[in-house]
Amino acid sequence: MLVSVEQTDIEKVWRPLTAAEASVVPGLSGSAWIRVLAAFPHVEEQVAPEVIKDAMVSMILRVLKNPDSVRILSESIDDHTDSRTLDSAISTGELYVGPNEVALLTPAPVAPLYGMYVMGLGG
Repeated sequence: MLVSVEQTDIEKVWRPLTAAEASVVPGLSGSAWIRVLAAFPHVEEQVAPEVIKDAMVSMILRVLKNPDSVRILSESIDDHTDSRTLDSAISTGELYVGPNEVALLTPAPVAPLYGMYVMGLGG
């Protein structure tokens, strides 16, 4: 199974994309899928496709919203001073599986089953 993100998936949660943004969505989608599989090799068997797609949309949005990987440290409107730095988490411009996506893609632990025929050991 290949999970892919389309332009419309991004637009549903953000805004209409420019032509330049829309043109990079297929490539980002493919890269996001590869990174998800690398981090979670059995994700297809453990997580619903809609959840996987949601995580991939978040990954792609992070890149589209901040293509230059700039993080504003301080900004002053009156003096027009602006201090910016590259965000160390995405300064390479790479797509990555972040903590929010890890939480989405990590399967819930399965509780052990206890039934009427299970006997505890001990006194």
